[in-house]
Amino acid sequence: MFKKFIFLLLTIFFIFSTQALAYTTDDIEWKTSVDSTSLGWGDSVTNGDYVIAVEDFSKAGYVSITISKDGVLKKIEALGFGDELTVDDEIKVTVTAVNTNIDGWSGDMVDPTASIIISRRGLPDFEITIDTDESSYDPKDISSPKKITATLTVKNNGHAEAKNVDFTINTGGLTLTDGDLTHNYLSILTGETTSPITLEMDVPLLWDETSFSISANAKGYDIKGAEHTKTASKSVTIDNKWELIATKTVTEEIYMTETAYVLVSIRNAGVCTLNSITITDTVVDGLELKDSVTLKKIISLKAGESTDELFEYSLKPLKPGTYTSPASVAEFTAPNGKKYSVSSGTPAVEVNGPYITLTKSVSSSNVTPGTEITVTVKVDNTGNRDASVTASDSLLGGVSLVSGETGFQEVMKKSSSKSYSYVIRMGAAGDVKLPSATASFIDLEGYKGEKISNMPVVSVVEPVTETEPTTEGTGDTQPTSSEPAQTENDNNEQTTATSLPEEEQTEPGFEALLSALALASVYILFKRKN
Repeated sequence: MFKKFIFLLLTIFFIFSTQALAYTTDDIEWKTSVDSTSLGWGDSVTNGDYVIAVEDFSKAGYVSITISKDGVLKKIEALGFGDELTVDDEIKVTVTAVNTNIDGWSGDMVDPTASIIISRRGLPDFEITIDTDESSYDPKDISSPKKITATLTVKNNGHAEAKNVDFTINTGGLTLTDGDLTHNYLSILTGETTSPITLEMDVPLLWDETSFSISANAKGYDIKGAEHTKTASKSVTIDNKWELIATKTVTEEIYMTETAYVLVSIRNAGVCTLNSITITDTVVDGLELKDSVTLKKIISLKAGESTDELFEYSLKPLKPGTYTSPASVAEFTAPNGKKYSVSSGTPAVEVNGPYITLTKSVSSSNVTPGTEITVTVKVDNTGNRDASVTASDSLLGGVSLVSGETGFQEVMKKSSSKSYSYVIRMGAAGDVKLPSATASFIDLEGYKGEKISNMPVVSVVEPVTETEPTTEGTGDTQPTSSEPAQTENDNNEQTTATSLPEEEQTEPGFEALLSALALASVYILFKRKN
């Protein structure tokens, strides 16, 4: 048995060896490398790894040509018109003209030249085409094919026959339902294209969009048995099998007295059932939810199933302006453990009407009784409609109006401001909380209302009385303060001495004399009375 196996291997080797070597020079297909070039005596030209040189000329019309490779002389030969010189079955030189230019007087050649054509052995070269009926496939689209049809061909774009060509195809992971993935061609001639190969593959159902590469490889041999290969590929995209479509609609335009209505729906447009889909919705700031609804639900939908009124609620406007409603979001977890989500659009709603605000401020918040301060009331219409506004203010008891007006009435344009000021005089001490200003408004649509301002606080504080500092004398220095100075006598009894101006002070002893005279006078008067 082993001998038969060895014999079979030798037979196969012999067949391929014979096929590779069984050719003649006439079987070689040539490719013109240099269409025509003219060489003089001693000239040379390089073609690839070969050097062609002219060594000599003869008057008989021959030119001596050498062909060298890598510095080694391969061949030398005298060629005439139409003669050829071939080396290694790889390069061929053909003489198309020999111009000896013999001088008629001397009989010598004058600058002779030879015109030659250089040819190289032709090689096969494959061109693979892969065509599919579509470049992308969507299993959710009824018009999209449910099968992938691929058509493949091999063309020999080279300059020589390709033999024993193996053509193999790889679907890149797609499931083949019809056709063969391997083909063999004994020969593909120059310029020849094989018959189309048709394959059919399933369109897979995938959770994620995926690209697949259909590839093909051609491998063949030239006349010398050298291998030639070429690879090509074509990418196709398969869309995911699931699709959720979330839709949100909102009333486009309302007035401040009207209501905006919101409707959220969701549809399973895929080809598979989706379980435990969580849908959430939110309300934009500036609009207030009127209904008692929960904006979160968990549902399941079969393929093609939908809920047209998943959320249905109304919104009350709080302020004029244009509001973009947040998107509704639907999320689910697929059996592969991956989470997916889709969002609805973000429709806008325009709210029309005036919007009045009041701000009350004071020129000073810390004053003394009787101080005058300025009170300023600013009225803003930040809405997008005009309104007739009547603003007024009031005074507390103990606070008197000095000057100015405590209100106004006029039509305020949209996006406008108006201020008025007045002066008041603060009363007794204490923290005074000024009353809020009020403004009533009405517009041409009959929309009306009333707004109030903040209530600023003013601290009224009695002024602080300052006392003059006193200075105590030391040593012999007499006190200069107007306050009585206290001294200590020998019996530790305190007496009060008043500091007098220098010109009013009496001399020592004179005070005692005056006292004696006063006592004498009192005594004399007493005696006379008795």
